[in-house]
Amino acid sequence: MSRIYTEKNIVLIGFMGCGKTTLGRKIAMTLKRKFIDMDLQIQDFYHMSINDIFREYSEAFFREQETTLCQNLGKAYKKVIATGGGVVKKPENIESLKKNGIIVYLKSTPESIYENTKYDKNRPLLNVDDKLGEIKRLMEEREPMYEESADLVVDVSERNIDRCVQNVIDSVAEYLNEDGEGNPGGLKKVRVINGPNINFTGIRERGIYGNLNYRQIMDRVRDKAVELGFEIEIFQSNHEGHIIDYIQKCYFEKVDGVVINPGAFTHYSYAIRDAIASVPEIPFIEVHLSNIHKREEFRHTSVTAPVCIGQLCGFGPFGYELGLITLRNILKQTEE
Repeated sequence: MSRIYTEKNIVLIGFMGCGKTTLGRKIAMTLKRKFIDMDLQIQDFYHMSINDIFREYSEAFFREQETTLCQNLGKAYKKVIATGGGVVKKPENIESLKKNGIIVYLKSTPESIYENTKYDKNRPLLNVDDKLGEIKRLMEEREPMYEESADLVVDVSERNIDRCVQNVIDSVAEYLNEDGEGNPGGLKKVRVINGPNINFTGIRERGIYGNLNYRQIMDRVRDKAVELGFEIEIFQSNHEGHIIDYIQKCYFEKVDGVVINPGAFTHYSYAIRDAIASVPEIPFIEVHLSNIHKREEFRHTSVTAPVCIGQLCGFGPFGYELGLITLRNILKQTEE
């Protein structure tokens, strides 16, 4: 089965009953990702079934909650997301989900949908006498929306779940390799590497490192990377050898550039310095949250900076964003 390295979400769209939840759970389990079912999230929040939400509030109200959830999920990463069947009815929903997601249309036949839903009483739009006829009518109405919204289409009318799961994963992997470099549309591959104790930001020495926690800082980094058109992956370790292994992995995966905050390793890890020096074709930008030159004397020396393009320090979390901007400019110059 293909491997998928991108941090982009895999977003499943398609008609109700096509298998988004069933397949999504198995895809998430296979890829070791968190699974999110949008319909279930809304139901859990209101402690009501979709039928009851439609009856108590209205379909329009449900669609508003769906749109808000799409906006929030557009900021998520490395998730498998099963959407509701009608999520495509609002273009802004797809726009939100595409911010950090690959949209996969699970295409099925009306007959297969009917078999999957004929005993399901929790689908308000199918609570009619002629269920198959209504499925055909709604599918004809929504088919162009699914096709237009999707980055790729996978036929799941076959009832072999394991084969369908493999087809989706293989299709996403193939899509990511369209340019032959493991990412969609020729996006530059950038990595952010964080060393020891960076994961403790927001907890350790807030007067120096600030109040934002690691997750909040890295969410900003991901948003900036997406804005700049990068395919991003973030790595953090408190262990020197793991960081060296990851730097070597960047070489074999043909990464285009790296922003690195080596933490305390900055000042004495000649092993990390040698790992960076071993891959001169990859530009490295060294980043530090604090101004290391204003702190304890032992922090004034960086053994890693001399083998990087440059060093940014003292700008707090914004330093990572500056590092990404610098990489973009360097990579553009290289192309020219």
